[in-house]
Amino acid sequence: MEPAQLFTIATLGCKVNQYDSAALAHALQAGGLHRGEGDSPADLVVVQTCCITHVAMRKSRQAIRQAVRRSPGAVVLVSGCYSDYDRAQIRGVLKSLGVPESRAIVAGNQDDVAAAAQQALHILADEASRSPGGGKKGWMSASESPDSAAGSSASIRTRRLAAIKNKTPGPSLLGAIERFDGHQRAFVKVQDGCDAFCSYCVVPYTRPNVRSRPAEQVLAECRRLVEAGHREIVLCGVFLGAYGRQTALRRKWDASPPKLPELLRQIAGIDGLWRVRLSSLEPGDVTEQLLAAARELPNFAPHFHLPLQSGSGQVLSRMNRQYTPEEFLSAVRRIRAALDRPALTTDILVGFAGEGEQQFGETLCVAREAAFSKIHAFPFSPIRGTAGWLMRGDAPPPPVVRRRMNALAELEAQMARSYRTLFVGDSLEAVVESGGTAMTDRYFTVHFEAGGPRPPSAGEVLRLRITGVEEDGARGEPIG
Repeated sequence: MEPAQLFTIATLGCKVNQYDSAALAHALQAGGLHRGEGDSPADLVVVQTCCITHVAMRKSRQAIRQAVRRSPGAVVLVSGCYSDYDRAQIRGVLKSLGVPESRAIVAGNQDDVAAAAQQALHILADEASRSPGGGKKGWMSASESPDSAAGSSASIRTRRLAAIKNKTPGPSLLGAIERFDGHQRAFVKVQDGCDAFCSYCVVPYTRPNVRSRPAEQVLAECRRLVEAGHREIVLCGVFLGAYGRQTALRRKWDASPPKLPELLRQIAGIDGLWRVRLSSLEPGDVTEQLLAAARELPNFAPHFHLPLQSGSGQVLSRMNRQYTPEEFLSAVRRIRAALDRPALTTDILVGFAGEGEQQFGETLCVAREAAFSKIHAFPFSPIRGTAGWLMRGDAPPPPVVRRRMNALAELEAQMARSYRTLFVGDSLEAVVESGGTAMTDRYFTVHFEAGGPRPPSAGEVLRLRITGVEEDGARGEPIG
């Protein structure tokens, strides 16, 4: 019997990228490959890349180099946003590693990723057939590959304009997933694409086509994931609030009610689902319809991730964000009025062009009033091709940015501890992630003693009494 052919996947970036990797893995397994474990060499290596910052790009290149060096001679499939942003650079990395063009596939979000997966399977099937008595089956020629069809030398702006002009539908569906391997919480992509063009963001260039998955397709996938043992579903999208819309630009939306609340209700009704959680929303997405659903559904996770980016109206305007600081805080107040001690988490971009001491001080003030339970702060990374790249000369110098990052980290530590303290003495349900840690519905970790005759297993739902707070979460003891 021939040994099974193996593949590995390295994923960088957001929840949408992680979902795309899960869908790609499912397609490869359906094609007869087996997923490799650890550092064992594979026949096919997949790297799902990210280009949201220069750090993400560097990590993506490192992941490609590590994967190729770990599996010399493997077929290489590079997918994700970086494949759209700078295909030529990725090709250069693969060439420097000695990967032949015939074994290198680069497929971005605007390509047919399903065809790219099929191309990889054809290459491996051809190699497997080269045994005594086996015939050569062949595989797609270079002219048939998704990479060559897109044009490796096309600029990002040219590719975006071409996609919009031709109404390119984006990658064909790889098919629904049945398990989200390696995670207790399953991510489900319900929306893709953004055309809002925030000044600092490259995503509208790499995922320009705004589209939503049909509700019945999402529901069927969620049911299968729950049947597979996942107790929590996280709905994600590039611009989740645009679910059911054809654009992320609010000024172009009609007066029809938002479709996300109804989808949320349908998913929450799945038997066996412990929690349904929303990934990232904008302040304008916090509608009365959404809050009504959140209040009514007993298995809705009381956690909202609302990226603030800046507390300065002046900076938000330069960022081309679709809200003001006042509108952001209004959304926060309405969430707090609707739910019991909801978790509010955020992203803040430090050091954007035009951010002076006054503007950063305004960010700290808004953050304090919002009382976030977690802040993901990151420094401004000007990306060539975006409007922010042209503004980079107005950005504060690196030492100032580092000082502001430190100040924000201190504030976040204080607010996170204060938030967790609210639950000391109370009991919360949580999903076990490993032997002695569990994730609550309010998105903080509880550490507990996992002894006893039957230690709780990963994926099990526990009720924990919160007994104290720690630097990275809280302490608790199982009840019952």
